[in-house]
Amino acid sequence: MALIIGTLHSSIPHPAHASVQSVTKTGGLFTSEILSSGWAGFIAGCLHTLSGPDHLVALAPLSIGRSRLESGLVGALWGCGHDAGQVIFGLLFLLLKDRLHIEILRTWGTRVVGLTLLIIGGMGIREATEVHESSLALEGVDCNVSSSEPLATPVAPRKKKVGFATFATGVVHGLQPDALLMVLPALALPSRLAGAAFLGMFLMGTVFSMGSYTAFVGSCSEALKEKVPRITEKLTWAASLVAICMGIALLVGQVFGFSLY
Repeated sequence: MALIIGTLHSSIPHPAHASVQSVTKTGGLFTSEILSSGWAGFIAGCLHTLSGPDHLVALAPLSIGRSRLESGLVGALWGCGHDAGQVIFGLLFLLLKDRLHIEILRTWGTRVVGLTLLIIGGMGIREATEVHESSLALEGVDCNVSSSEPLATPVAPRKKKVGFATFATGVVHGLQPDALLMVLPALALPSRLAGAAFLGMFLMGTVFSMGSYTAFVGSCSEALKEKVPRITEKLTWAASLVAICMGIALLVGQVFGFSLY
């Protein structure tokens, strides 16, 4: 009988031991929940940013002709601006969701994006023209000038600036109703920490994907520059024209009531 009682007693889990197991299991599930939410946010941020044609078109003229590092910094800065715009829109939605008219915001947001694409395209064409004029000067267009006369020093093309304008362009592209794709999944997650992990990694995914994309564009243009004459100028022209066409298409689409994306 004593043997049977001892066996039964050993088979029954001690309350303290069961409590420790429960806490350990709960902690593991909580950690797994945060990690899975973070990875989901990171992947969603990458896919959301790279699937936007306006994002890719806007960044291409800014990246061509730069080194890999410079191009990556351009994309990362633009991505930070995009994140800021999304956060601003998300906060406005949470605070004023009963007063916001999403369709009106989408319409005006698309118009502003179209205008920024036109500006980016125009600036790219101007820079490509400056590169062409500088190359002509360096080749010695006025070769008939007497050697006794000092030749005018050719003016080097102005280097593309990276700064607040790049950041502000990202903000404009982030101030779109599709920023709710970042907010709504976070609100649907079971805990605030999981939602915060999703949001934080979503923003990091945006910066990472944009930096990687522009670094790829910049490194490709640098590699081709060694083999194809004036490739930087040609690529800048092409990317700028695509940006202008995209901007015009967005504006025309708003007039006739259709959307490109």
